[in-house]
Amino acid sequence: MTNASEKPIIDGDRIFKATNVKKIHPVALGLAKSLAGVAMLRFIKIYNDRLCASNLLSKDGKKEPLVETDRKDIVGVELLIDPAFKTVQFFTIASFKKGNGRKIVAAVVDATPADWSLVVVMDGSGGFWEKMVKEFPRIVVF
Repeated sequence: MTNASEKPIIDGDRIFKATNVKKIHPVALGLAKSLAGVAMLRFIKIYNDRLCASNLLSKDGKKEPLVETDRKDIVGVELLIDPAFKTVQFFTIASFKKGNGRKIVAAVVDATPADWSLVVVMDGSGGFWEKMVKEFPRIVVF
């Protein structure tokens, strides 16, 4: 039973879900909660097969957290979540402010169950993932 004064995690303000999401997978919910601890990530949206978090939202009315690597004003991450294969993939990560990329990775690692894989399929970071793998050996870069 929850306390009446306790705010639900899916509050529609900071953490929200896509309209077609009927049931939120527990791993996606855990990732959202963990990423909410990264101060720069102001908006977190849960989809059926992924999660996006960012400091900025799209202006098209869809409330999409922006995760664009070519912009210089974004801190964000897009994760692909595959419960059937117990995998969380770092699809995109962007941070104009030093240190936030590491905080995002730490939040994802902390929230991902030990029997799940953490993967990076394409690394165009110029050394970021190399550093992250040393710190978080669970992550596999292909």
